Amino acid sequence: MTGQLWKDLMAAVKETIQFILNTPILKDAIKITVICYGNAARVVFKEETPSLDLLTKIIFHGGGTDFEIALGKTYDIIIESITRFDIFTVGFLTDGHATYPQKIIDKINADAATIKKRINFNCILFGSASSNLEKISKDLNARYSNAIGFEQLKRSFREIIKPRQDQI
Repeated sequence: MTGQLWKDLMAAVKETIQFILNTPILKDAIKITVICYGNAARVVFKEETPSLDLLTKIIFHGGGTDFEIALGKTYDIIIESITRFDIFTVGFLTDGHATYPQKIIDKINADAATIKKRINFNCILFGSASSNLEKISKDLNARYSNAIGFEQLKRSFREIIKPRQDQI
């Protein structure tokens, strides 16, 4: 993801964090983890209190799209954090195409008693390149949205937060 797509993504993340900070019930209840992925997945930060300072840590690294690696890292972090949080909200965003991640989808679905019922999955296609993201969302019982442009991406991010806001 480069150029205007990256700029729009970062602006939408900034507005989402600002919304959280301006909503006291969310600000005190949410922790944020960001995983950036391509051919590898790296944790940018983990379980951080929302802050605009976090934006400086999110740096673009190009290099392919591998859904298996990204969802695998997400799964590992959830397992590590399962005793500290009652619910996990996952925003899985891509602008690229990758092979269907069958192994990790099967692993997540097989672990329904432990984690799947505690995860609010959201899959966001930012652009039009992924033919597998909609299938991933169906198989994980996730909300799916196709955000074309900044305004739709902002709306998709707000939809991710809404169920958590309603639970608090």
